[in-house]
Amino acid sequence: MVTIPKYTRRDFIIGLACGVGALGFSLTLKKPGFAGVGDPVFASNSMLIDSHCHLIGSAEWLPQQLLNLIASQLSVHVMGDPKKRMSSEEFREKYFPKIWDPQGEQLLRKMDEVGIDKTVLVVSDFGFALGESPVSAERQNKAVADLANKYPNRLVAFAGVDPRRKNAVKIMEKCVKEWGVKGLKYHPDAGWDPNGRESYQLLERIQEWGVPVITHTGLFFPPLHSKHAHPLLLDDVCSDFPNLKIIAAHSGRTLWWETVANLARIHPNLYGDLAGWQTLARGNYPRFCQLLRSYIDIAGVEKILWATDDPVYNIMIPTKEYVEIIRTLPRNAPEGIKFTEEEVNAILGGNAQRGLEL
Repeated sequence: MVTIPKYTRRDFIIGLACGVGALGFSLTLKKPGFAGVGDPVFASNSMLIDSHCHLIGSAEWLPQQLLNLIASQLSVHVMGDPKKRMSSEEFREKYFPKIWDPQGEQLLRKMDEVGIDKTVLVVSDFGFALGESPVSAERQNKAVADLANKYPNRLVAFAGVDPRRKNAVKIMEKCVKEWGVKGLKYHPDAGWDPNGRESYQLLERIQEWGVPVITHTGLFFPPLHSKHAHPLLLDDVCSDFPNLKIIAAHSGRTLWWETVANLARIHPNLYGDLAGWQTLARGNYPRFCQLLRSYIDIAGVEKILWATDDPVYNIMIPTKEYVEIIRTLPRNAPEGIKFTEEEVNAILGGNAQRGLEL
């Protein structure tokens, strides 16, 4: 039998009293961001929503260093055995054509095949850290916005803007007010803190516009700097921008998930998504169930959004498989760990449907 800790309100209060910190989540943003508090968490007609996905038009959309990282790191995961590492060249030739999707055709086809009702498309701005890509972040933001405007019932666009860019506020304002972008994507591991001065200048404005932010949390490959993506930095942001809705992408991954859960419990404006957790779900299913159960018990199920981080992850673990892993949790979870159908529906889309008004 797998034994997991039980977190109660009494534990939470004691934790606060001892200065240990704790864990939570509810939403109050208005359009174009989040709905208000008090909406039903569990909807019988919940949709399947991918809350974190990328569109990559071609190799020119990514800095060369990032292309090299993807090819070298994912070659191991695809093979499933470090001793059978595929060369970067082999990986590029075999798998990169499956990632490039300038018109979103592969994405929409996958959504139909898997039954995904809506997808949140995000752009990542790595220009300052890894060098500018041939297709600029601004052009990518416009392309993703155009695609979302073409399929407004299927796609939602989040722009990527490094707050250190000159006129970052004006860049984001154009994305929101002229292109119809619904949110901001942060990648602070590119070399800046989300609670830093430049970030705050941008966050102040998007809070005024009612626009949420998805910010990367958790480890990432060098030469990026993971310390800037530690979720504890979001404590300042949540406190200083109480009306800004924040989604911790990857929920800090498996190293820092508990920090995200603790923060979500005490901050009503913080969510976490499960993008990238499919590798754990397949590789160590009992451990995945244990962590997810604890995450729900600490933060509340309404704080957790299903997400993929596709198209890259779809190469390693088909999205359809990840959906089925979540859907069958009530039947397949190890002895001693229980999930309800209501919890599964909330994670797979009910929370995003309620929170993002989708």
